[in-house]
Amino acid sequence: MLLPTPVILIINQPRQAAEFASVLEKTGSKVHAVTSFEEANELLSFLHPDIIILPNELGGTNPGDGRLYCQQIRATLAPPRPVLVLLHPSTDVTERINAFRYGADDVLGDPIDKNELAIRVLAHLRRRQEEFSSQLTQLPGPNLIRRMLDQCLISDKLWAAISVDLNKIRVYNETYGDLAGDQLIKALAAILVDVADDNEFVGHIEADDFLMVTRPEVAERKAELICQQFDSISARFYPKGDIARGYLISTGRGGIRRRVPLISIALGIVNSTVRKFQSYVDVLTTARDYRYLAKQQQGSFWVSDRSESSHAPESLKAAVGVGSSSQAKSNGSTSSGLLVAVERTTRILVVEPDGAMACLLQETLALEGYCVQVTSSADEALELARYEPRPDLILLESNLTGRKMDGWKLCRELKSDDELSKIWIVMATSHPDQSLALEAGADLYLPKPFDMPSLLNEVSLLLRSRG
Repeated sequence: MLLPTPVILIINQPRQAAEFASVLEKTGSKVHAVTSFEEANELLSFLHPDIIILPNELGGTNPGDGRLYCQQIRATLAPPRPVLVLLHPSTDVTERINAFRYGADDVLGDPIDKNELAIRVLAHLRRRQEEFSSQLTQLPGPNLIRRMLDQCLISDKLWAAISVDLNKIRVYNETYGDLAGDQLIKALAAILVDVADDNEFVGHIEADDFLMVTRPEVAERKAELICQQFDSISARFYPKGDIARGYLISTGRGGIRRRVPLISIALGIVNSTVRKFQSYVDVLTTARDYRYLAKQQQGSFWVSDRSESSHAPESLKAAVGVGSSSQAKSNGSTSSGLLVAVERTTRILVVEPDGAMACLLQETLALEGYCVQVTSSADEALELARYEPRPDLILLESNLTGRKMDGWKLCRELKSDDELSKIWIVMATSHPDQSLALEAGADLYLPKPFDMPSLLNEVSLLLRSRG
């Protein structure tokens, strides 16, 4: 797997600096050599070296004290600062200890054998890489990711970045515990490493947030492969009962329960062939924006910024390509178009046998700007749901006794209909069995009595998520 190229800054007399540079370049590092501390300061305004090698005393036309420069570096450079390796000619232990007190991280003899210097530099680079790697996955962490993207931005080579994370990991952790969630994150890391070749980079930003750097011509194919491999193993992380049920149950305040899909992944792809990025932050935030679009789809899904990946009609095509592993299996294509939502009035159907409660809900929801219809009949509710324009959300009481159809049956009827199944159903009921409500197909179980602000908040969240 590819890693960022280490950067070394050498400050010394011209001859020594050239000799050190020729040796250290063989370690695979990018080496910059200067002959004064002033030149070093100019480089440090834009260069972020991993190691600075400097003498205890810099002679020549630009003299300076290396120990004081170590002190200056520690005081002025923000973390993560470079490792400071001071070359000291004295064999006196007290003088060497003083060099450490000034801020040097390592003190070596001067003159020093060039091979010993190279080995010591490699040891510091190895330690630095371990320090900047994720403790959970052992993948490069945020500092190395930044270094990798910075090098991509100044490189002449074309590249693509894939932002990857897990959907609904919080609910998974709440249900099975953080340890189980960590195992799932490690499994995703293993998939990314397996998919990556020797010329691709994989980093772990935090929690379930990962980044892959690859080539533009293979980015979508890599994303598709990641989706397929994750979907093939994800079932191993659930008990058989949850797999059979097909969803998790998320528990909120006030006894609120909601159906949450089984874990999947979302990927957002950005390419240097599409736009010019201003900074590594620009790369990360843009890739996350496309990943957010992928999260709006069901199952494992990827979205790319390459407009040529989209096969939707020109009038509806957004400048993105999209795909999922399920699409690839069904028709061999991983592309589609995204539509722009048209603003319209949001409609809510209230199915409530209690007249006072029905009136209160109608007035409260209308004050929030919703178009509200009210009925106490499940049969009439089914007809209203089929009539255009259809409701966006149905607020449903299960206890509709004395009628041909109760709330449970109405919920099943709605969710079994391909056209009506997209309507959000909030089962607001005094029935204590939340599992029965969710198994009937309700998207949210809200136990009575509930406070009105909680209801309005949950309704708003549901409607916004689909928008």
